[in-house]
Amino acid sequence: MTDTIPGIIVGTLLVLFGAGLIQLHRTSWFHRQHDEDLSDDDFRFFSKQYRRRMQTSSLLVLIGFLIMIGDAPYMPWKSYPGLFAAYWGGILLIAFWVILSAIGDMSASRVRSTNLISRIQDQQRVLEKQLLELKEKKKQTSDKNSTSDKEK
Repeated sequence: MTDTIPGIIVGTLLVLFGAGLIQLHRTSWFHRQHDEDLSDDDFRFFSKQYRRRMQTSSLLVLIGFLIMIGDAPYMPWKSYPGLFAAYWGGILLIAFWVILSAIGDMSASRVRSTNLISRIQDQQRVLEKQLLELKEKKKQTSDKNSTSDKEK
């Protein structure tokens, strides 16, 4: 029985962590669905992000349950070592998929934020150019006014 305690603890922590993430994703998605300011591109991005993150979090819950089940004393691992290898190999494959999904989500978020920053910088350059033009125009206007004041 004491051999199963670490599996129960790790499995329970994974289940709780995954369930907590699912709740966070659902709350975030609910707020984004009701955001009037989102463009269609933003809505599509957040929709795909929600699906990716829900899949990853759900797989964490599944891994937690599989760890608890696989570490149970009634599992016939000693009688069927091939089944043991297949079971834990499957858990490792699911864990690998979770890692790949998380990396994919991070890279998608990075690409999006890089594009947004690039757009903001473009807008900043345009605004700075307009500001310089306005300052130059104001300077020319004040120079004309000061020249006409001197002539009088």
